[in-house]
Amino acid sequence: MTVGILYESNEWSDFALLESLIGIGVPARLIDMQDDGNEDEILSSSLVVSRVFASAVFRGHEKSLQRMPGIIDMLREKNIPMINPYEAHFYEISKRRAADTLVRHGFPVPKVYGVYTPDRLAGAVSTPDRLAKAVSTPDRLAGAPAIEYPCVIKPDCGGRTNFTYIINDGEGLSRCISGLPDIEMIAEEYIRPVLGYVTRLEVIGGAIRLALKRGIAENGLSAYHLGSDYEAYGDLSSAVRDAAIGAMGALHIEAGSLDIIENGNDFFIIDANSVSNASEDNTEMFGFDLMKETAAYIAGRYRELLEVC
Repeated sequence: MTVGILYESNEWSDFALLESLIGIGVPARLIDMQDDGNEDEILSSSLVVSRVFASAVFRGHEKSLQRMPGIIDMLREKNIPMINPYEAHFYEISKRRAADTLVRHGFPVPKVYGVYTPDRLAGAVSTPDRLAKAVSTPDRLAGAPAIEYPCVIKPDCGGRTNFTYIINDGEGLSRCISGLPDIEMIAEEYIRPVLGYVTRLEVIGGAIRLALKRGIAENGLSAYHLGSDYEAYGDLSSAVRDAAIGAMGALHIEAGSLDIIENGNDFFIIDANSVSNASEDNTEMFGFDLMKETAAYIAGRYRELLEVC
């Protein structure tokens, strides 16, 4: 019995996860989703771990994302479990789908104005009072709210702040459109982080394993690669903690991350990821080995399968 780790790029975290699993006695292997013809290798795994990021589309690894639905269908047919569960992948690749699901379960998220292709956004700039007419699929047109400024424009399938912009007016939207790729973009309400940070939570096995305050960069966004400062978050409120755990459950995410903006007594879940990433310096910075802790959770699931067999 082997754990198959589906990966699509040479991330340090993928190899660290593999090393951690092998180090605790779990037979594991990396399976490159950019390669064709390895379906038999995938199906020979007893447990599969998905490390296919939504941001793959911006790193020349579209093939991995394109293959995932078919691979998931094969895994389902063979009753091979996946971490995270199959459903979680489809939340990973659609921020709109994730937001809609969280709303249905009663969790606070920014208002979503719609999903747009750049060409439709361009046509809508001339009539800013009804930008929502630029929705990319007809069934979203009826009753769609007009975009209000300030708003956030970002890829519906994406990550790592690629093509993510805070838009304050029509002129800013026009500038944004000129540099967008031909993909669907989600437009949503901008929640200003008045406390000066975004709350980043790593949730593994229904428990918050790491809580951080991630500072705001000069462009108003928050990300490690943009130079955001990180600070341990020791006094996270029980309301935020409970909501984070509940939200991950609603999205079927066993091991992943959430970004939350807290504004006094209010908070909003602004992003959820079913594939967590870390770099080697993050481990030292945080005093926490995310890949090692993820491996421990995977090992527990693997051993449960051994007991059943």
